[in-house]
Amino acid sequence: MFQYEPFRDSTEHLNDGETLRTRLGEDGYLFLRGLLPRDAILNVRARLLDKAMEGGWLAPDSPVAAGIANAAAACKDPEPDYMSVFRHLWSDEALHRLRIDPRVLALFDRIFGERALAHPMFVQRNIFPQSDVFDFTTGIHQDRVHIGGATSYAMWMPLGDCPREMGTLAVAAGSHTTGILPTRVGSGAGGMDIAVPIPGTWVTGDFEAGDALIFQDVTVHKALPNRTRSIRMSFDARFQKLSEKMADTNLVPYSGCGTWEEVYAGWSRPEGQYYWKDLPIATMPLDRSYYEQRDAMAFEMAEAGDRSARDAILRIVQRDPLPEKRERAEKLLVRLDAG
Repeated sequence: MFQYEPFRDSTEHLNDGETLRTRLGEDGYLFLRGLLPRDAILNVRARLLDKAMEGGWLAPDSPVAAGIANAAAACKDPEPDYMSVFRHLWSDEALHRLRIDPRVLALFDRIFGERALAHPMFVQRNIFPQSDVFDFTTGIHQDRVHIGGATSYAMWMPLGDCPREMGTLAVAAGSHTTGILPTRVGSGAGGMDIAVPIPGTWVTGDFEAGDALIFQDVTVHKALPNRTRSIRMSFDARFQKLSEKMADTNLVPYSGCGTWEEVYAGWSRPEGQYYWKDLPIATMPLDRSYYEQRDAMAFEMAEAGDRSARDAILRIVQRDPLPEKRERAEKLLVRLDAG
């Protein structure tokens, strides 16, 4: 049974880069109230809910603004039913502009003490309510194994008010000092969950639209279960010092969302497009050794008929760069689905 302490609120130090750096060094995270205007967040929420309704994710007999989920449509990344709707949400132009809002970039400039870079690739999540037939939330993990490159920091924001019962994020304060922890196959972010006892103190809290949680890429975190009737929508963008190397995988759109040309095709104006191309960005290959470890475990599990490896196998089918691995995973997926 997890016990949670409240977030340490750093809002009063928003303009004090030295204090923010100190707190990040101590806790591995920052909690900030009202970083972005409430209206800007609610505007994006409304846009995404309209697309979710078009995709059949919302209850047809409820107001769109309520975000009440259609329980029969419950799905998750990377399932095909999820991706077919998700790609339209991820490409939303107003959503993309939130992470490069001048207030956000100025905050990370202060934290770093130098020019910040917002990664072109970011994550937008849609978590359906828990039910007897759908029990999913983001498991305990660290971001470094997925993001790679130099040290980066995530900014997680719910798209709308998000009380704990809707599935806010929780972080293990102090866990950033222990490095990268061993993982096992999971159904959460990237198909990897941490496989050892978690260091640090679990903290969480209620969010209002515009609040932000910032944490280092080795800070252990997870989402709480969504126990409401509504879809929990959020996004998390990553930031690092412009002077340091970024993994090349962060220059492409989220997997399954097409090319940048396809993402931008539906935008009404060019503001925010290709903003990184005029920046002096140095890149390096993603260290895929963590994925290779996950995949070896997932193949062994799937070959033994363990369906808990299904999400990891599906990720290999959709996202692995090696054709032979994708072919092997496709065959295993057929076997798993055949029972």
